[in-house]
Amino acid sequence: MSTGWTAPGATGAEGPQEGQGAPVGQDPLGAVPAGTPRPGGRPAGPARELALHLPLFPLRPLGVGEILGAAVRIYRLRARPVLVLSAAVFGVATILTGLLTGVGLAPMVGDLRAIMQESSTSATGSSTDVFGSVGDVVLTAVSSVATSLIMLVATAVVLAPLSRIAIDAATDPSPDAPVDVWAAARRLAPTAVLTALLTNVLLVLAMLVPAVLGALPLILTGSADAVTVSLLIVGLVIGLLATVYVWARTVLSVPALAVEGLGPVAALRRSLHLTSGRRQWRVLGVSVLVTVLFTIAIQVVSGVFGTIGTIAYLAVLLASSFEAIVLGITLLTIATMLGSFVAQALLAPFGAAAFAALYADVRMRDEAWDVELARTARERAGLGEHGGAGQLGGHR
Repeated sequence: MSTGWTAPGATGAEGPQEGQGAPVGQDPLGAVPAGTPRPGGRPAGPARELALHLPLFPLRPLGVGEILGAAVRIYRLRARPVLVLSAAVFGVATILTGLLTGVGLAPMVGDLRAIMQESSTSATGSSTDVFGSVGDVVLTAVSSVATSLIMLVATAVVLAPLSRIAIDAATDPSPDAPVDVWAAARRLAPTAVLTALLTNVLLVLAMLVPAVLGALPLILTGSADAVTVSLLIVGLVIGLLATVYVWARTVLSVPALAVEGLGPVAALRRSLHLTSGRRQWRVLGVSVLVTVLFTIAIQVVSGVFGTIGTIAYLAVLLASSFEAIVLGITLLTIATMLGSFVAQALLAPFGAAAFAALYADVRMRDEAWDVELARTARERAGLGEHGGAGQLGGHR
């Protein structure tokens, strides 16, 4: 028995018969003919369309896997803006740190080159020449501190707008959604940098205070016996634990300032509130997991360049009978810094999206933020074709 049916807008003769599938070349959902080319040259299909319009994360309390999934999915939904911003900012930072590193290493490399050119040098003389004068050591230390500050600023400038982009991708996952990443960076950068500086001051204090207190008996008595050494070790352990605790309590400050438009102090207070009580242990666990994965990925990517630089360094030394040591050190330094740049630029979106999803998870669990996110998603879905976009509200 034949029971033909007709799709809306089609003639009766075009419908399939009982026991038959969709006609060849027709999408089974009746939406788009299978194989229809898209603006990227890739064919359309239900699976691809569904993947492209899934949000960064579900608008409900998240599991650990969904938080990590958001960290990976950001590359599918917003690859171009996040990678362009990350590469531009870390590129400038790498150039600046490269210049500072060269300035810091120049005196030491000069001394080492002079030693290598001398035919006979005593062991004591070599040690003195290698380490150079006190001024050289101070210059190296200052360049190291300046390099750390530059990378701190660059990381803050990148993470704040990427956090905002990640939250927006949860309510408007369309790949064609307008993303003004540079406007977000200009607006959020000053607050993000100040917040990062305040956070690092707290981390340094959390480490130094117990360590100094533990070292006081050793400093005052000048005797390195079992008691004073034990107190020093206890102080260092307490300082390390305190540093991890402070870090876990302040880790949501950047997403908070990016989404809620808070100042530095208010963002830190907001993070302390979001990670208070039982919530702090889940935040700590997820944060440690994300950080471990991020660090491993950084080491893998940068390690490739480091290996290439080491091979080039050894090749130069062997080819020149250990005379072109300056060239070898230069090649090794360039390869190492290039590896650091590539790793940071590629993986910064991973960390930003993961912590943004963790921030959203905490708020959806404790503040029913998923209701507000769902409302924003509906507003954006209704206005998306006309370029409209809802705004995510702050906490109330």
